[in-house]
Amino acid sequence: MADRQADYITEARQAARALWDAILKLEALQSEWNALDYGTTLSDGEGENSGYTKTEVGAVVFDTANAMRGVLNAGHATNVAKLL
Repeated sequence: MADRQADYITEARQAARALWDAILKLEALQSEWNALDYGTTLSDGEGENSGYTKTEVGAVVFDTANAMRGVLNAGHATNVAKLL
């Protein structure tokens, strides 16, 4: 196998792992959001997080993460898991 082809497979596996880990991390953040009532208590970002609102953060933590879980549950989890 050519070096680039081997590298390509490695890069695809790394991206699959990052995707898998990112979805799991976002899902884990849902528990903290709920436990600490961030829908009410979370302040909008400051400093390096300036410009990000709690609404935007919540949309990623819940809406996007849940949509990605739906994609995985529709059969794509098997595709990703094969490369982990």
